[in-house]
Amino acid sequence: MENSFEEIILIEDSEIDIFINTRVIGLMQITQNIVSLPSGEAALEYLNNPLKIFNNSYLIFLDIRMPKMDGFEFLENFLLLPEKIKNKIKIVMLSSTIDSSDLEKAYANPSVIEFIPKPLTRDKILKIITT
Repeated sequence: MENSFEEIILIEDSEIDIFINTRVIGLMQITQNIVSLPSGEAALEYLNNPLKIFNNSYLIFLDIRMPKMDGFEFLENFLLLPEKIKNKIKIVMLSSTIDSSDLEKAYANPSVIEFIPKPLTRDKILKIITT
């Protein structure tokens, strides 16, 4: 399980959630690179960097409720990225929402592999990486 992903990207605007998620991921040793981005716009800019080479698999934990561009708007824009980028990335929606329409909307998106409620835990991560 050690270093299962080249990088894990947290798209999250809450500093508390970033701290918790970074800690849980770090303790599991499934990557050496955890990148935290505060918005969908920042994430798209990061992923579109022409100097970034996508050789291995990447995992994104995506929050839904963020200012400016929410998680669903990020997903719409993510679909416009080149295939060589999209094919290397798995997206997990990580949210505290209890709205069933959010859940339906998330699973309707072909880029989303899982929807899990906050907080992120070791067991939730294990479920994602072993399926």
